[in-house]
Amino acid sequence: MSMSDILLGTCGWSYAEWDGILYPQKSSKLKQYSSIFPTVEIDSTFYAMPKQETVLGWVRNTPLNFTFSAKLPQTITHKKTLRIGEGIESDLNQFCEVMRPLMEAGKLACILVQLPPFLRSDIGRLKSFLSILPNKPSFAVEFRHNSWLRDETYRLLAKYGVAYTIVDEPLLPPEVHVTSDTAYVRWHGRGSRPWFNYRYSEAELQGWVRKVTEAAGKAKKGLGYFNNHFHGYAPENCLQIMQMFGIVTSHSTAALSRVTAYRKGKMRSETQTLETWVGPITEKAVERLLLRFVDPEIMEKGRSIPDQDLSLREDSKRRLAAYIGDSTVDVDLEKRILMHYCPVWSRSSPEKRFCPHIAKLFLSIRPERARNILSLIGSASNQWKFESRLTVDFPT
Repeated sequence: MSMSDILLGTCGWSYAEWDGILYPQKSSKLKQYSSIFPTVEIDSTFYAMPKQETVLGWVRNTPLNFTFSAKLPQTITHKKTLRIGEGIESDLNQFCEVMRPLMEAGKLACILVQLPPFLRSDIGRLKSFLSILPNKPSFAVEFRHNSWLRDETYRLLAKYGVAYTIVDEPLLPPEVHVTSDTAYVRWHGRGSRPWFNYRYSEAELQGWVRKVTEAAGKAKKGLGYFNNHFHGYAPENCLQIMQMFGIVTSHSTAALSRVTAYRKGKMRSETQTLETWVGPITEKAVERLLLRFVDPEIMEKGRSIPDQDLSLREDSKRRLAAYIGDSTVDVDLEKRILMHYCPVWSRSSPEKRFCPHIAKLFLSIRPERARNILSLIGSASNQWKFESRLTVDFPT
């Protein structure tokens, strides 16, 4: 396999904190991104079915040889957990139909089926799901529970020509298994909480050059995506490993120079506090702080929650608490405990990530108050407990 058959990019492209680091202009992020990298993994499709005009925009606003991978909607993977009897075949067909413009343009490289961490090995369920997958495009499955990591799983994937997703993360081993003509790699980072807040060293990337070369040698094409998006780490690490592979263009060289300058302190020192990074305390500053804890899609979902659905119950030095819709949020500032319950929170809280309800709360209170609490959490996240509770007792 030649280096031209190895495509490397990042998970998503629309991050506010990449402005000025990766993106020197205020124009379309996707247009700028696709002039630097040959591929990207779409993360937003996991949260909601994209509109047809959005998909057409992805086709129009990228070069002819640019390719996308896309995450399968969470309705199939997390809510219905691949159960055939719950109508996932119809969901799958609908998603493929919406993504058809990318397929017809030859720009859809793969669809990623990311399973939830709570889903343990169930070979029968996996087999039933794989049997309904169309021949095109290519598919890859990312397992997030180690019970799946056994020969029976790899044989089943190979039987249906579906790629095993090679991962780098704290909970699963970075084993190389190639089960289709696509080698699919995802770098999540090795941070404590969250994993994604991690910058790979050049030595670590060199180790992955060997692994990717090994995987690519067993497949027809290789796809690799960096998910450590905090502070522009993902594009930086991706550009670095591209150079190690000899994949260099004038745009990628210029982009790496900008990132390198940023790391040297021209834009922001790594030792600066959250407050000095975000600048004056405004709503925009709060949004930038929130990006430490949420993806842009989650923040937008929080913003879309109607204001009348939020009822603040206490805002004191000791506590911030509120009703949001039919759920409750309680931030105990003395004990450093954040209590809430919703399906997204249950999945994201172990990684110290927020859900839309939490985002809505911080977007709704005074910017200075939000800044102070977010700074407190961000500066000592390992000391905070993110707990799931169905109800919180509020004083009457």
